[in-house]
Amino acid sequence: VGQYVFSPPKIMFVHLAISALALVQPGAKGTTQVSARRGFLAQTGAAVAASAFVAVSPSQAAFSKSLQQGFGEEAAQTGDVDKDVLSSVSADLKKVDKYVQMAKDLNAKFKANPQADIVPDLRAFDRADLRTALNSVNTAFSEDFQKQSDRLVRNIIQDLAELDTVALQKEGVERSPKKIIAIERFTAKLADDLEKFCKDVTVA
Repeated sequence: VGQYVFSPPKIMFVHLAISALALVQPGAKGTTQVSARRGFLAQTGAAVAASAFVAVSPSQAAFSKSLQQGFGEEAAQTGDVDKDVLSSVSADLKKVDKYVQMAKDLNAKFKANPQADIVPDLRAFDRADLRTALNSVNTAFSEDFQKQSDRLVRNIIQDLAELDTVALQKEGVERSPKKIIAIERFTAKLADDLEKFCKDVTVA
């Protein structure tokens, strides 16, 4: 039995709106155009509400559930990871694992000393190498799931770009509380985003 997800396709919206229009009967004698329009709007509203729930296949419903619950074991359980492809990109997966640990170390270092110079640590992240590894491992996901994992890859690269900006520190000048909060946020987010990406495939 198909499950239902909130997804109002434009085509169905137009179709139902036209159907609602067809339901509006010519007004009886004495009925004003305003009343007729109100009837049309009421029936159109009901049609639009009905279009909000669209039947989907069990596999589509499972995919929707994985998006709601986030990454991790759900991806593997719903068949969103191709184990054969995954085994062929194991070298790139190891690279991503390495960057996960680097991000965790960076986050721990900054927490221990918010005035520490982390620019050299950031430079250790080879952006081209990381992006290539992420995109390679990403091919192990189903086409539908890649729509979500692609977003995570972009987030990881953006995390690093944000850190490049906020981590800059003038010699002899301490970081302000505002900058410390920003760096703490992005170092934690970088580690979290990378770990989420790896969790998708390591449980497969």
